[in-house]
Amino acid sequence: MSLPHGFLDELRSRISLSDVVGRKVQWDLRKSNQAKGDMWAPCPFHQEKTASFHVDENKGFYYCFGCQAKGDAIGFVRETENVNFIEAVEILAAEVGLPMPEFDPKSKEKSDRNKMLLEIMEQSVSFFRLTLNSKQGKHALEYLHKRGLNSAVIERFEIGFAPLDQTILTQKLIDKGYEIDAIIETGMSARSDDGNRYYDRFRGRVMFPIRDGRGRCVAFGGRSLDPAARAKYLNSPETPLFDKGRTLYNLVGARSAVGRAEPLIVTEGYMDVIALHSGNFNGAIAPLGTAITEQQLQSMWRISPEPIIALDGDKAGLRAAYRLIDLSLPLLKTGQALRFSLMPEGKDPDDLIRNEGPSFFKNLIEEAIPMVDLIWKRETYGKSFDSPERRALLDKSLADVIALIKENNLKNHYKDALFQARRQFFGKQFIGKTGFKNTSTVMPKIDTKASFLVSADEKTASAKIRESTIVAVLIKFPELIEIFYDELIMIDLVSPDCDLVLKELIKLDPNSAVEIKDQLNEKISNDKVDKLLGLSHLRILPCLRLKGTIEMGQQTLKEELAKLNSERGLSIEVDEINNTPPEEWHERNLNNYRLEKTLEIANNAGNGVIFADFREEIDFLTKSLEARSFKVGVIHGGIPLVQRKMILETQTEYDFVVIQPSYVTENDTF
Repeated sequence: MSLPHGFLDELRSRISLSDVVGRKVQWDLRKSNQAKGDMWAPCPFHQEKTASFHVDENKGFYYCFGCQAKGDAIGFVRETENVNFIEAVEILAAEVGLPMPEFDPKSKEKSDRNKMLLEIMEQSVSFFRLTLNSKQGKHALEYLHKRGLNSAVIERFEIGFAPLDQTILTQKLIDKGYEIDAIIETGMSARSDDGNRYYDRFRGRVMFPIRDGRGRCVAFGGRSLDPAARAKYLNSPETPLFDKGRTLYNLVGARSAVGRAEPLIVTEGYMDVIALHSGNFNGAIAPLGTAITEQQLQSMWRISPEPIIALDGDKAGLRAAYRLIDLSLPLLKTGQALRFSLMPEGKDPDDLIRNEGPSFFKNLIEEAIPMVDLIWKRETYGKSFDSPERRALLDKSLADVIALIKENNLKNHYKDALFQARRQFFGKQFIGKTGFKNTSTVMPKIDTKASFLVSADEKTASAKIRESTIVAVLIKFPELIEIFYDELIMIDLVSPDCDLVLKELIKLDPNSAVEIKDQLNEKISNDKVDKLLGLSHLRILPCLRLKGTIEMGQQTLKEELAKLNSERGLSIEVDEINNTPPEEWHERNLNNYRLEKTLEIANNAGNGVIFADFREEIDFLTKSLEARSFKVGVIHGGIPLVQRKMILETQTEYDFVVIQPSYVTENDTF
């Protein structure tokens, strides 16, 4: 059963993780802070006396620092109730009163309908472009030329014109065989209030096609040429194709430009994007008439680790920048930031490109400031700090800002930066005992080599093997792109070649008469595709051999994506462990001996048998190895006798067998 888009987000928004977990654990009230959603308890997944099991209510995740169990509310129910994913969802949905969506046997029909809706949108693009170059579009074309847009730019962005006639587009689409209900569903037409008539949604407007991350037209933006129009700009309504909060204008073009080492520049509107393109700034994108959303921000970071926010130089632009700061602070990670380029008062990027020239704008972009500087400006600009009370209030506001950052290492660097700004602002005479202490003191460290489960080179090599497998399977079975699309657009590949091929694959048409490989070769030079497909480990993959089926390809893709995500998740855990100050280790119940042992095992090539006396140690080793995609057999008192014998008889099928010695006999062989 597949769940509709947004259902799980709605479910998670209604669930209290601490309530779900609280049915299975006894909270340590001395260590927990219920007001902050910071809860601790002995782990329900392994025997322990100390509270090493942590629930972060705000993030919606749990993690055990003893056995490394982790997940969300759905994962917790799956593990504790021994149910599958759908069953866990059903349990939680019933608890919060959220009806489960009914299984839809007509999913193929829905897919076919979406294809038809996309056809209607492309027909609309063609109609508007033709109209722009007709007598009806003469004044619209003159307007575009006055704005500095030449024919090449107009062609590049597929700009068109919607005539004033109320039904001309709708009627042409009907003449082509499309049903009026489908046309209305795309948002291109609307019914009158009495329901007896229909009319074109866009009339007398310059039309800008809005394409999604796969290059498909999903909506339009229309700029009115009538100064008396109620709305200068009008966007398509939300439809089955168009989610305004997730879509960015010129996403595909910007992604390609960033791949050529151009900066990702975030502007306010279509004309800003197009003007920047005219000035040879091709990595420009824009939200669609609303404030930037979390989903849009995450999309930006997937393209570039440090987008440049270039908002209009007025109060509204500055307010938008401040809202974006508040949105982004809880989402910040190391290597994931924002910079801000403040336009001159009353100017936007379009104005600057046309009136000042590209070089002027380039200087502004190069001088973009980090977000911490804009935070300082927001908290201090135009304010007086001539009393201890006012300075204390500033300290509190800065502390509140810092508290929003969730990654500890990054939080400390923000503390350092704001402390330095405060010291320079007030001078030494005003520096007293505040909440902003210099945290740059170097703490003594122990040798952490033994804490790494695998070297950086090994991790990279493993990732590249999995990445090349994923890309090769998609080339052979392009139909799988649609099935795994949501996962594919979220992953960042280590291998530049694989990353390049994957990004092009996502944009290609799997139903084209031209072979996918040939389509790729047209987009990618230097025989990258052939070199990738010629890798030795790919030649032995069953799904890529002559008799390989799409079902085999789908299973391989599912496994490799899961393993890739698992490896990266483990890498994050290890990095967190290695960055934990020694003085905090006792709080996290980290057993260095076990880590060393896992390191020794993981670096051992070939099959291995591990003897461990205690269940806690067995569980730890098993979870650590499985997280690195090793196949592990386990023998202990909780495993049925028949199963234990089967594991011993087939031990060569496992990478490792973890055994509690008291549950094997002298006749067993290894």
